[in-house]
Amino acid sequence: MTDFLMGKNTILEILKHKKEIIIEIYTAKAKTDPMILDLMKKIPVKFVSKKTLDNLANSTSHQGILAKIKPRNYLNPKDFIKKNEDKSKSLVLMLDSIFDPQNLGAIIRTAECFSVDGVIFSKNRGADITPVVSKASMGGSELVNLIKVSNLANAIDIFYEAGYSIVATTLEKDSKDLYEFKFPDKTLLIMGSEGVGVQKLLLKRAEYKIFIPMQGKLQSLNVSAASAIVLSYIRAQAN
Repeated sequence: MTDFLMGKNTILEILKHKKEIIIEIYTAKAKTDPMILDLMKKIPVKFVSKKTLDNLANSTSHQGILAKIKPRNYLNPKDFIKKNEDKSKSLVLMLDSIFDPQNLGAIIRTAECFSVDGVIFSKNRGADITPVVSKASMGGSELVNLIKVSNLANAIDIFYEAGYSIVATTLEKDSKDLYEFKFPDKTLLIMGSEGVGVQKLLLKRAEYKIFIPMQGKLQSLNVSAASAIVLSYIRAQAN
């Protein structure tokens, strides 16, 4: 399967930070477009119809431009741990049942912004990395370590055995206030969808449970917003 990035800003970010993964540009823009003229100096550009872009991206929100990229190198838990074994501090984010591609992309973007070492997601319980997700992540999907697994519970066990503390977000009664919790140096943080939350099978494996205290009448946040709050607090605490 060929991987694509879509959207002007996403492609420009990857050109800036990881140009080597881009193979070719597909565009329906005019040959006189300033951006295209600049790209033609750096990368092969193929001019195609808008319909072709729609079909390749499986979306109409590509802004008239796609980048064909090298196949993504998804890590497995053991390879990731070996790659990061010399780190005394490490933060890994696990996503459970995030089916909305916009949410998944926004969370990956946030994870990259806060230097999360890796993002774990399920092959079966959630959205996959698509051009829509990559665009929502502003290219973060190509910059952060992605760990794609078939079994989230098994992945937790592997990280626990490697010395990671397992922390899950949940509104259960035994959860601790986020702002009163001290995150361990090596943390695997589990975030679930706002509708269902983290599944019970994973919660049973959590050593610590936390919640974000609310001041208003609503008692839940979009998972993208919740992830940003928790990751921001972890990084502020580390500093």
